[in-house]
Amino acid sequence: MHKAWKIAKILLYVLGSFVLALVITFILHLPSHKVIAQWKQPAEIKYDGRGPYYMSVVEDDLDWRGFPLHIGRNYFIYLGRDAGTPSYGHMIKYSFHSDDLDNPAPFLSKAKVQWTAEGVLLELSSGHRLFVPKAMFIGGR
Repeated sequence: MHKAWKIAKILLYVLGSFVLALVITFILHLPSHKVIAQWKQPAEIKYDGRGPYYMSVVEDDLDWRGFPLHIGRNYFIYLGRDAGTPSYGHMIKYSFHSDDLDNPAPFLSKAKVQWTAEGVLLELSSGHRLFVPKAMFIGGR
């Protein structure tokens, strides 16, 4: 009976350690959804009358590809009616190639956003351009 109790305790410790590792991994993978940069649809551009729409760059979960030397962040571009944390709209995962990968805000402050009747064009100082047609984000898609 005493030996069975020792084995049961060891199994409980192993199981507990495994569950703790899963919980920590889950917490570390939670997205922050912090808005890094945001541009508002100008009043002179009309889409569907439900606006204004916003283009936002939002922090997502951690990027573990550089582990153990560097752990960065993943980002996505959001287009929708939410001015703060996005909840429903069009989202595009996007990686930024700035000088400071841990803080893309200064890089994004140089970005140009053009709202047109056809959609939205994001132009970055790196030369990258991303066009999102209005059909992708109007109506809350």
